[in-house]
Amino acid sequence: MRTNRLREQLKESRPLFGVMADIASPRLVEFYGLLGFDWVMIDAEHDGISVESCYNLVTSADAAGMASLVRVPENRPEVILPYADTGASAIIAPHVRTPEDAARLVSALRFPPHGTRGVAGSSRAANYGATQSPKDFFHATQNHPVVCALMEDEEAYHHAEGIIGEDGIDIICLGTGDLAASLGHPGEKQIPQVGECVVKAAGIAKRLGKHLNAAAGTPADLEQAARLGARMVMVSNTALVASATRDFLRSAREAFSAPATGA
Repeated sequence: MRTNRLREQLKESRPLFGVMADIASPRLVEFYGLLGFDWVMIDAEHDGISVESCYNLVTSADAAGMASLVRVPENRPEVILPYADTGASAIIAPHVRTPEDAARLVSALRFPPHGTRGVAGSSRAANYGATQSPKDFFHATQNHPVVCALMEDEEAYHHAEGIIGEDGIDIICLGTGDLAASLGHPGEKQIPQVGECVVKAAGIAKRLGKHLNAAAGTPADLEQAARLGARMVMVSNTALVASATRDFLRSAREAFSAPATGA
């Protein structure tokens, strides 16, 4: 039976570092796994990744020993189902604004009688039915996707206690970019109101024993994530490539700006 790699990682007492594959390629996912990232986030919401493409990306993550988290386009059961069947370690639902949204997400990832997820005993998530019976797969809840709620709207933070406390929500993702926009300040995620919201959510998550996932593209972001007690920290691969490219070009231009010497 398939083991949920993320659930196994979360049993360890260490932070888990991930990369957001916002330039999505199976080979690039594999490369980041070989470099040592614990998990990869596959963004089907903003990057338009189809279910078929998601299969290839999740398979590459599996091959490289990484957990895979898929952000689905919408928090609707019929949208979530095919992405869950890829065998992804976790599903992230965007724009979870209310406890009812959180409950709907949990239900979409649980099989009856505890939820509404459609049964498929021969899906990739079930190892195509080759390693266990359908009944055993449906009851192996420890191997089902980790449930992640993305709180990225002002409304969500008014309902933070109910969302974070919803039974079955495992991880709270802090979406500061959209949160700033919902507060009327797009592109200004450093405003005090955003900080107040995430500190509030972090405190509730700690009290209720839920894990936090935070994005961190700068050293300051990393320090904040550590202060908040984030268990999972993510950087985008475009940020990594941009930083490395700028460093190389700066060094190259400096090296070749000096007068040439030699014969």
